[in-house]
Amino acid sequence: MEHIAEAGSEQLDAVLDLVAALAVRVRGNASEALDVVSRIDALCDRLQGVRMDLLHEAQVSGEPGLSAAERLHATNRVSLSSSRRDVRLACDLSDRFSLIAQAWRDGVVSGQQARGIVAGLKHLPVAMTRLQLDACQTELVGFADRLDPDELRVVAERMAEVIDPERAEALEADRIERDARIAHARRALVVVPDHQGSMLIRGQVPIADGELFLAQLTALTPSAASYRLTGELPDRSARRADALVRWCGIAAASGQLPATGGDRPQVLVTLGLEALVHGMGAGTMLASGEPLSAGEARRLSCDAHITPTVLGGASEVLDVGRTHRFFTRPIRAALVLRDQGCVFPGCDAPPAACEGHHTRPWWSGGTTCVSNGVLLCPYHHRLVEPDPNRSAQVQWQILIDPGNGLPWFTPPRQIDPARAPRLHHRFLLRGTGPPPSQEQDWARSLPQVARDPQ
Repeated sequence: MEHIAEAGSEQLDAVLDLVAALAVRVRGNASEALDVVSRIDALCDRLQGVRMDLLHEAQVSGEPGLSAAERLHATNRVSLSSSRRDVRLACDLSDRFSLIAQAWRDGVVSGQQARGIVAGLKHLPVAMTRLQLDACQTELVGFADRLDPDELRVVAERMAEVIDPERAEALEADRIERDARIAHARRALVVVPDHQGSMLIRGQVPIADGELFLAQLTALTPSAASYRLTGELPDRSARRADALVRWCGIAAASGQLPATGGDRPQVLVTLGLEALVHGMGAGTMLASGEPLSAGEARRLSCDAHITPTVLGGASEVLDVGRTHRFFTRPIRAALVLRDQGCVFPGCDAPPAACEGHHTRPWWSGGTTCVSNGVLLCPYHHRLVEPDPNRSAQVQWQILIDPGNGLPWFTPPRQIDPARAPRLHHRFLLRGTGPPPSQEQDWARSLPQVARDPQ
């Protein structure tokens, strides 16, 4: 047996050498390179089909007490969960879906198409005869040149309409009901810190609840254009994360969340006075004990739904912020009337998704009033929150025009060397004049030697 394996290994190595040589020959020619990629994919698919046969053989003829999946995992090249999935599929192909297995080995279907077909067919009635199951497989293999793996799975799930059209509707209803029960039983949401500055969120919900969740999240997802001036080009997953934060802000601002112990949900943050004023040190999220950067603590200290506890040098409590000390309902109502949403140029976040921001930080003596406040979404609030350890020239600055009360944004010099003030497009039709030219008084206390903006 060892001689057979060695001979086969030498032949496979020879094939790999030929493919590597072919890859060298097509360098510089995109069309030919993609053609070779397609041929390699087809070859890999056929090899994977043969691999499935070998996995089934190893499972049925292996030594008792040690499964093929465990032996495969022992090579350290594949996880145990992946090994078990592959062995289950190999057994399904051999026991029930032999025509799909043959089409996979022959290169008629790809590995992904084969997996999609099997996943769909496993939803069909168990009472199906062998002839009926073979008829389904033959039909589906015929669609392989026209349908992708997901489409083949959907068609496979509906093959009962071909096999038993009279009972198809009832069978489909039973399947959907069974799936709904399973989905409800499996619903879960896990939220845990990764201890590296992030919170990991993963879970699953029934499809109807998931569609509702996705619809709301999509409505709140910022447009790519709203990030244009930030120097960042986040992908859709990052923008959806920002949308989830918006959603939490809307819920927090609604005043309709249930009270616990007589109080509304809020976040408690402890931070040292040095961290608050000078950016030295860090804060702590009281609920989880996770550390929080000084910049994040300063941003959170602006918001009405955060209660910062300021500690002195010996950790004595110097001040406990109360929600009514921050942007009160009347002040917020005035900001909503004036700003109509996030005022950062290009952002489309609605007022309910925004936080109040002091243009002159309250840690620098700024007051909580309409003339010193603007609405910002959490993403842009984090972007413009001043850092006392960096030069004003490398930070965004906001100046409220004393004449009309509109907020102008001066970009950092790494984004615009001229630092030309910007105004949100929603204010451009209000008869605005030139931007104010005076510098914010508090900004003069920041370092005048620009540091690396990164």
